[in-house]
Amino acid sequence: MTHSRGLTRGFTLIELMISLTAGLLISSAAFLLARNASRFFSKEASITTAQFANVIAMTRLSSDLKRSAYAATPNVQTDDWLCGDTATWPVGMQELAGIRIINDGSLINHAPAHTLSTVNNLDPDSVIITGAFSTTEVFSVSHIVDGGGTITVVLQNDAPMIRSLLAAQGDQEDTLEEVFRPGRLLRIIEKDEGKVMFGIIQASDATGAVPNPGGNKVSVVLSAAVALPQVRVPGDCGCIGLCTGAVVNPVSRVLYDLRQIDTVAYPGYAPLYSPALHNVTAYHRSLAEATRTDLVRVELDAQNAEIPGTLELVAEYGVDLEFGITREVPQTPPVAVPVLQRLPLGHADVYTTAAAVNAGGFPENIRAVQVRLSTRAARQDRDADIGLIGDDGGRLRYSLGPVSATNPARGFARLRTLITEVALMNHPREQP
Repeated sequence: MTHSRGLTRGFTLIELMISLTAGLLISSAAFLLARNASRFFSKEASITTAQFANVIAMTRLSSDLKRSAYAATPNVQTDDWLCGDTATWPVGMQELAGIRIINDGSLINHAPAHTLSTVNNLDPDSVIITGAFSTTEVFSVSHIVDGGGTITVVLQNDAPMIRSLLAAQGDQEDTLEEVFRPGRLLRIIEKDEGKVMFGIIQASDATGAVPNPGGNKVSVVLSAAVALPQVRVPGDCGCIGLCTGAVVNPVSRVLYDLRQIDTVAYPGYAPLYSPALHNVTAYHRSLAEATRTDLVRVELDAQNAEIPGTLELVAEYGVDLEFGITREVPQTPPVAVPVLQRLPLGHADVYTTAAAVNAGGFPENIRAVQVRLSTRAARQDRDADIGLIGDDGGRLRYSLGPVSATNPARGFARLRTLITEVALMNHPREQP
């Protein structure tokens, strides 16, 4: 039998090379498409994370601002309800006010972490907010024992105390520790004239260590560094006798600022600042991460020191925090309809109005606060800047700075900025 040569003919070398080349081109195109798609979704996920972080942070900050001066005081230096003299108080108590806005506070207090703020011409502020944040309850006093270097406030087993203890679910001491955390302040309102006093919480006790005729009661120990006024002659204000019937509540002072968290003081946050997940840095193929700052919330004590264990990371990669206010302008003689003045973000009078009250600030006149908060993507995702947007200075891109003098092209990260306005409902205060 004979066979045609055309039926047994194979591929030529040229045909094989053409087919292999075409296959490689198609494979390369598919690889590049997959890689670019992966990079695109990674970058979009990064900016989405920044957006969510900004929303959550702004919600938390707004919530605290709404309780500015709640169950506290808008300005301890001018509060006509205050009983006693502030002259010998610790500096943090002398500054006690609903809000204090510190011009460039984040930049000034944490300058080494803000090298990129300088590159981007940003100077983020910080803010201290005072109010009752740990509980909404007000507790009644059974009696106060003053002596032995401390002041012990024994509380009644009334409904607010029972509710607080039941919420403990068996761990009463930890619950009371959270409500009456050492370093916070205790506001005491005497029952006859409603005058207000403040003390520094040193400890709390849910075990009833102080014996009482009515059985075990919760006690709060105050530092003797701040004496409680006692009524001695007619016309004085202060506690009458054992101060029975007075009411108390804890007061917190919280600081929001942008910083790089101290991983020595707060080792739990150290993994956030680790440069890599392995030790062989010679194998790293990408640039080292640019300097980062984060928005944190931390409580301050009567000396303006940070209370251990209270620092919270509110938003990663926070880069800008600015404030504006709406204030009431006092009129002489007073008028029925208040005269309001709006001061935009960063206006010089924002900081003189919301300055420390022992240095001439008058935050009790503030009726609303405007907040601008910006967060950035975690890594570079744009090669060029596109400048500022809007009259408020909000940006779209954030320079990650030069790698070195010979390699300046680190690039830009995208920004997400939110602006909100919060009414301060507890600042207007009726005088006695």
